[in-house]
Amino acid sequence: MDTAGATPGLDWLDGPALLVDGERAADLAPRVQRLVEHGDPSPLREWLARLGVRQEKPVRLV
Repeated sequence: MDTAGATPGLDWLDGPALLVDGERAADLAPRVQRLVEHGDPSPLREWLARLGVRQEKPVRLV
C-alpha cells in the first residue's frame, strides 16, 4: 500500500477524514463530491498525485 504518509482518521463532526502528515486534509471533500455527483475523477486524481499517492496502488482503509 502506497499512502504517501496519509492515514485514515475520524472527525467527530464530519465523520471519516484523511490525515496527511498528521493534519486533516480539509480540501478532500469537494473533490470526492465532484466524483460522486458528476462522475469526474480528475480533481481527485490530481489532488492525490500532488500528495504523492500512486494511483496504481490501492489505498485500503482497514
